Amino acid sequence: MRKIVKTTEPYTLTNYRSRISKNNKLDSTIYNDFPDKTKADCNSNKSGNLRKQLLEDQGYICCYCMQRISCTNSRIEHFKSQEHNRKYQIQYKNLFIACNNSEGKSPDEQHCDVRKADSDLTIKLNLSSSYSLNKIKYKKDGTIYSDDTDIDTDINEILNLNLEIIKTSRLQALNNLIQCIKVWDKNALDKLIQKYSVKNSKGQYAEFSEMLVWKLKKKVR
Repeated sequence: MRKIVKTTEPYTLTNYRSRISKNNKLDSTIYNDFPDKTKADCNSNKSGNLRKQLLEDQGYICCYCMQRISCTNSRIEHFKSQEHNRKYQIQYKNLFIACNNSEGKSPDEQHCDVRKADSDLTIKLNLSSSYSLNKIKYKKDGTIYSDDTDIDTDINEILNLNLEIIKTSRLQALNNLIQCIKVWDKNALDKLIQKYSVKNSKGQYAEFSEMLVWKLKKKVR
């Protein structure tokens, strides 16, 4: 996971929220009735599409596992679940975008938002803040973990981020990084840290970019 810098919310969401009366803002249908979030409109680059804006904010990677996502293979995530936090269901600061490739699988094979469902994370793992995210670490075999037991519970029990298929992908990304480094000097490492800290010309972060930056910074120290 990496810190997500939220930009200005889509004008369609602002306008939609302004039309809803105070009495109806806690209705369970409020989010579902918001029309400007479809995959089709995202793919067609229709102005004001919520899904597209979230993808651009996050550099086209899942807010949890950091794998590549697009208009097609994504789902809009409520950090504070709709079920337990109705007042946040159309608040942009509570909306993120996650992968959907474990939909329809057994609970043991689900991960990220699909696995999380209506659960709330056990800590305030605010994806727009670095405080808790700085407590996340990675092992040589691709395991993601934290010495903070609450965060570690979120990682393993609620989000299932050490599912073997994701762990293997993280390990491959680490191995690819190591293989491309010819000289392990500070200048070379600093350049790679800069590369993986920003979006590319397509507005995308590299998959598992935060893990790669973490690994490189460990080498610099």
